[in-house]
Amino acid sequence: MIIKNIIFDWSGALSDDFTPVYKASMLVFKKLGKEPITAEEYRREFTLPYMVFWNRYFPKLTKEEADRLYGEAIYQVEEPTIYDGVKEELERLKSLGINMIVISSHPHKKLMKEAFHYGVQSLFQEINGSIHDKTETILDILQRNNFNPQQTMYVGDMTHDIDAGKKAGVVTVALGWGYQPKDKLMESNPDHYIQDISDLDKLLK
Repeated sequence: MIIKNIIFDWSGALSDDFTPVYKASMLVFKKLGKEPITAEEYRREFTLPYMVFWNRYFPKLTKEEADRLYGEAIYQVEEPTIYDGVKEELERLKSLGINMIVISSHPHKKLMKEAFHYGVQSLFQEINGSIHDKTETILDILQRNNFNPQQTMYVGDMTHDIDAGKKAGVVTVALGWGYQPKDKLMESNPDHYIQDISDLDKLLK
């Protein structure tokens, strides 16, 4: 397998942000007058596209209102951290000439702030935040960069990531240290499963 391009999810894949994302979401629950759910329920129920999750609890909530409320809340919680070994692995991939791109539903402004804070922004060809339809975004990336889907890998930590990558026709890699456990991820039949970002090296070899 010759991989020349890797598209990464951000939250739960490169950025260890479950706790701040959960807390920000619960601030939105509070703002909308609903009792918070537990972190365990949030991990179990959260899905993408994210409006599927929000409308499960708030059927009349619009995407515009959800984006506004969450965009305000995410700045009221602690900053996330980058997973151990991520920066080093990204630098190694960059040295191999791999084209790397980020796509995320994370608010774009916040995503860019985190990428700069982690010191990884210069390693990516593109950083795309505020994404709602990841399949469409991956297809757009393939077209505008002239990437061959068979030489392009998408790495994510949720079943939606795997489903989006499959629909776009790229090689899918489920990463097990994020939002969903291995048994859940395997339900989407990813092309590959890794527990740690450094295991990408084995796939590329």
